[in-house]
Amino acid sequence: MSRQAYVNKDIPITEIRKVKRDLQKFVDLYEKLTFIEELYGDETVKSAIEHRGKTPQTGYKWLKNWNDDGFDGLFRKEGSGRISKLSEYQIEVLKTNITIKGLLTISDIKNEIQSEFGVTYSERHLRRLIFDLGLLDIINTNKLK
Repeated sequence: MSRQAYVNKDIPITEIRKVKRDLQKFVDLYEKLTFIEELYGDETVKSAIEHRGKTPQTGYKWLKNWNDDGFDGLFRKEGSGRISKLSEYQIEVLKTNITIKGLLTISDIKNEIQSEFGVTYSERHLRRLIFDLGLLDIINTNKLK
């Protein structure tokens, strides 16, 4: 049996996740450029996009973006995702409430969000939110199921 490795935790997990999200943009760009490269090699849109497990509709969208704007067209636009139901301030309040009130289950957290902010999240999304907030170590993962 091997022993647990020491990990310096001076950098918060939320910062690590932020850097990973920033890097994901470049992974996505690489995938799109490889798709375009395959089109340069006379592969069909359908064939090139299926290698990536995406739909032909996505392939034609990528192609249009490339034809319209080149490299810039393949970057994900800032703010193109869905707007969060909670503001950054509300998320900080929620994080504090989870810690102070000792909320340990998805149900407890879901009820807290509903009563405090009047917002409803699915349990699946709440699990992701808890992960993004770096609270998995506080919340008993057995109760997240």
